[in-house]
Amino acid sequence: MMRKGLILACLATGSVAHAQPGATPKTPAPKGSPKGAPQDPYGPPGPAPAPAPAPAPAGPLDPYATPPVRATDDPVLAEQVAGALVQRAQELFDAKVYIDAKQLAVEALVKSPKGPAADQARFLIKAINQQLGIVDEDKKPDDKVDLTPIEDPTKKDKPDTTPEGPPRASRLSSGIHSGLYVGLLGATVGSFFDDGNPAGGAVPVGIGVGAFAGFYMPTLLDKLKWNEAQVRTMGSGTVWGGVIGGLFADIGKTEGTTGREVLVGASIGATLGGAGGALLARDNRYSPGDIALVDTFAGIGAVGGLTIGMLMQPVEGEAYSLNAVLGATGGIITGLIAGPQTNTTPRRMARVAGMAALGGGVPFLLYAGIHDRTSTADERVTGALSSIGLVGGAWLGFYLTRNMDVDKDISPKRPQDNDAPPSIVGRSSSGKWGLGALTVQPLSPQLSPQHGMAIPVVGGAW
Repeated sequence: MMRKGLILACLATGSVAHAQPGATPKTPAPKGSPKGAPQDPYGPPGPAPAPAPAPAPAGPLDPYATPPVRATDDPVLAEQVAGALVQRAQELFDAKVYIDAKQLAVEALVKSPKGPAADQARFLIKAINQQLGIVDEDKKPDDKVDLTPIEDPTKKDKPDTTPEGPPRASRLSSGIHSGLYVGLLGATVGSFFDDGNPAGGAVPVGIGVGAFAGFYMPTLLDKLKWNEAQVRTMGSGTVWGGVIGGLFADIGKTEGTTGREVLVGASIGATLGGAGGALLARDNRYSPGDIALVDTFAGIGAVGGLTIGMLMQPVEGEAYSLNAVLGATGGIITGLIAGPQTNTTPRRMARVAGMAALGGGVPFLLYAGIHDRTSTADERVTGALSSIGLVGGAWLGFYLTRNMDVDKDISPKRPQDNDAPPSIVGRSSSGKWGLGALTVQPLSPQLSPQHGMAIPVVGGAW
C-alpha cells in the first residue's frame, strides 16, 4: 500500500518512476478508447497501430510550417493501388464475375480519377454495363418520340362486315349483265325496223349491240369502282325488271299481244329495275351470295307461278303471266330480306337452283306419257307435281349443301367429307350426302359391254 501510494504521488508531481527490475512495461491504450475495454476477437481487423507520435517540441507551434505528407495523399501510390484494382477487375471480368469486377473498377476510379488506370476503369465499367444490360447513363435519349397510339389489349376485334367477293367486279359479271341489258334495248329498237317481221330486225341488232356492250362496258363500269356484289345487284335488277316488265305487257293486253309490245315492256322494266338495283348497290349491303339467293328465289317463284297456273283450267295466258309476276316479286322480296341473314355463296346457290330445276322438270317427262288432248287432268297433275318438285328440289339442295363453303377456321372439314365419286348426288365415306356437279364419263365396261358415255347421277364411298 505504501508503494502504490508512492507511485501515484510521483505521477501527480510529474516525476518519472522507474520500474522495478524484471517488470514488463505496459503499452498505453489508444487515445479515445475506454480504459480497460476488451478488444472484440470476432470484429474486423483494426488498422495497423500507428507509430508513437514524436514528443511535441517545447514552445509554441509554427503556423507556417509545412504539414507532414500522408501516404494516402501520394498520387504515385494512389495510381499504383488503382492499377492493381483495375488489373484484378479485368481478371474478374474475364471470369464473367461482372458484379465484383464493376465494384473494383469503381473503387479504382475513386482512388485515382485521372490517369491511365482511370481510363481503363471507365472502359471496363462500360463493357460490364453492356454485359449486364444496363443502359449507359451518358447516352443521350433519342429525339424522336413514338406517337403510335396504344391499343387496348382487352378490346375485342370488330367483326368484318365487308361483303364477300373481290374488291373490283370481274369482267365476266360486268360483261354478262351489260350485254343482256344493252342487247334487250337493241332488240327493242330493232323490232321497229320492219312492221311485218319485227324479229328480223330485233334479233341481229340485239345480238350485235349486246356483244359490243358485253366487251366494252366492263371498262366503263370499272370507273365506278364497284365490287362484285354491287355489279350483281344492279344486274339482277335489270334481269328481273325486264322479266316482270315483259309479263306486265302481256297482262295489259288481253288479246293479240305482239313480241314488239313485250320487248317494249321488258325494256322499260329492265331500266326501272336497273335504277332500283343501282340504289341498293350504293349502300353496299348485299354480298354476291345474297344476290344469288335473290335470283334463285325469284326464279323459283316465277316458274312456280307458271306451274301453279296449270292447275287453273281452262288455260288463260294472262293468268299465267300474273302468277309468274307475283311469284317472281315474292321471291325477290324474300331474298332481299333473308339474304343478309344467311351465309350463302353463289356456288352453293347454283346447286340449289339446279336441284329445284331438276325437281320441277322431271314431272314434264311424265306429262309426255300421259298427255291427253281430250282431258285437262294431265295438265293439272303435271302442274301439281312440278310445283311440289320445285319446292322439294330447293329444300333438298339446301340440305345437301349445308356444309358447303364452311369457314375452315371455324369448322374444318375432314378429308373423308370430300371423297365421294363425281356424281350429281354423292355420299362420302364419313356418311354425309352432298350435291355434286353434272359430269360425263366413259361408261364402265362392267355395266355394259358397249363403249359409250354416262352421266353419274348417284355415287357413294364407304
